[in-house]
Amino acid sequence: KKMDVGLKAIYTEAMRVFHHGFTEGELERTKNSILTQTESQWKQKDKISNDQICQSIVQHYLDNSPLESIDKEWELTQKILPTITLDYVSNKAKQWLQPENRVVIVTGPDSESDHLLTEQQVLSIISEIEKANITPYEDKAVASSLINKDLKGSKIIKTKNLPQFNAKEWTLSNNAKVVYRKADFQKDNITLLAKSNGGYSLYGPSSLPSAMLMSQFIPQFGVGDFDATMLKKMMSGKKATVNPVVTELGEVLSGSSTPKDVETMMQLLYLHFEQPRFDAEAFTTLVKRFEPFIENMNKNPQKIMSDSLSLIMTNYSNRTLVMDKNTIQKANVAEMERVYKERFKDVGDFTFFIVGNIEENELKPLIEKYIGSMTDNPRKEQWKNNKVGMPKGKTEKEIKIPLQTEKANVVVAYNTTSKYTPQSNLYMDLIEYVLKLRFTEEIREKEGGTYGVSVRSSATAQPEPKKSLQMNFDTDPTKAEHLRSIVYREINKLASVGPTAEELDKAVKNLRKEREESKPNNSYWMNTLVEYYDNKIDNNDPKNYEDILNKATINSVRDFAKMFFAKPDIVDVIFKPLK
Repeated sequence: KKMDVGLKAIYTEAMRVFHHGFTEGELERTKNSILTQTESQWKQKDKISNDQICQSIVQHYLDNSPLESIDKEWELTQKILPTITLDYVSNKAKQWLQPENRVVIVTGPDSESDHLLTEQQVLSIISEIEKANITPYEDKAVASSLINKDLKGSKIIKTKNLPQFNAKEWTLSNNAKVVYRKADFQKDNITLLAKSNGGYSLYGPSSLPSAMLMSQFIPQFGVGDFDATMLKKMMSGKKATVNPVVTELGEVLSGSSTPKDVETMMQLLYLHFEQPRFDAEAFTTLVKRFEPFIENMNKNPQKIMSDSLSLIMTNYSNRTLVMDKNTIQKANVAEMERVYKERFKDVGDFTFFIVGNIEENELKPLIEKYIGSMTDNPRKEQWKNNKVGMPKGKTEKEIKIPLQTEKANVVVAYNTTSKYTPQSNLYMDLIEYVLKLRFTEEIREKEGGTYGVSVRSSATAQPEPKKSLQMNFDTDPTKAEHLRSIVYREINKLASVGPTAEELDKAVKNLRKEREESKPNNSYWMNTLVEYYDNKIDNNDPKNYEDILNKATINSVRDFAKMFFAKPDIVDVIFKPLK
């Protein structure tokens, strides 16, 4: 409905460049971004995957793209970038913004065909803007720092060694806890995670739209003294991010940076606690953008199925929200601000985890300055168990939905109470892998009924210790019931007989391989530390992983499967085409 507004805005900027070129500030920020990105890739060249290398070779042969090593690319980037002038870039843009070979493509849903721009309307808008008197772009000056005041900071008053992780825990005088582990597997990466208990479990249904949508709106508000546009300028040439999220059971800030930009990441962290920004105008603009997008998404069969499953698998709880126009309209910026500030007002309730390539003596002063300057409002919070979960017993449904492709989607989900232990969690992974093998052989290969069966397992400790298993696949509607019966047949066989020796061997080898591949990554150590603090389990200890796999037998896996599948809650849904 606003395609004309969008086209006018975009083409106006194109013509602004055509008439006046770019500014020196824009060019320098772009150069800095390219330089930073290439340098980061060069520093982590030992982490370049085979897929990335293969893609470069494919692009070289198909598109004649240069095929250079990252060493050569970094060398050339440093040499060539300084030689690129503002006149050269502006003139190139002017050469490209010509009417010759210009193509305008207008696409949109059939339901909105009356609002799509016609050829005449497009040409009229283009002609109008080309005749307009467009002023040069005003490149506002960028501040020299994200924070324009002195921070008092606070000292680390307690240090606790964690030798099993080669890590340390520091407690500051404002009661914030910081867990640090140096890890130089990824040379140009530092990861951050801050956690506290509570989340939107502490709020009633009326606050949930604002709380749940918060993470999508916050980045559009900016932070501190900077709106989103100015913040983007400030971050030019830097690699540092911090993203706040309120989850069901807690409040979380995740972030990352390069070693050289770690102080910028700490500044962003401080501002998200102490100077969050809420922009009513930006909120309204974003809502207007979201509404038509969501309206169209709600006609998408995948979203219809996803929303239906969410509601069914939470027993139609009033705390289950589907993303629709109604949910967006119930969110408001004032409630979003209230919830955010309540969740992030007490730094003493947070534990900060920092893993990456930075020395202790470099990190400690930054922690004392930035985390140490955050406000402590002493309180001890815990999440609330709102008892949202799958309906009891077995729930079977067949749902007809409008599908362009004549296919059915089969979903079978199991959920049961199960202690959260290293052995039971690993056995759940073994069951997942064995069932993937079974379904590939029985449903894909023998029956030719689907391209593949998705099998996903999960284990949670809070708010209750539960384990779940979900299987789904697409198939011919006439085969849906028969193939679903094979799912149950193989599950019953696994619970009564157990895996074959070959299946167990493949599953164990696969989990060992995944573990070894994950170890030389910051994410492995971040997850290990968080698991230890959340659930008192040291997943890095061989007795909690390798020893369990080494002792796994056909009978022990069978016994666990028998326990898991004994009295679960089951949701069984088949989505079929609406004739």
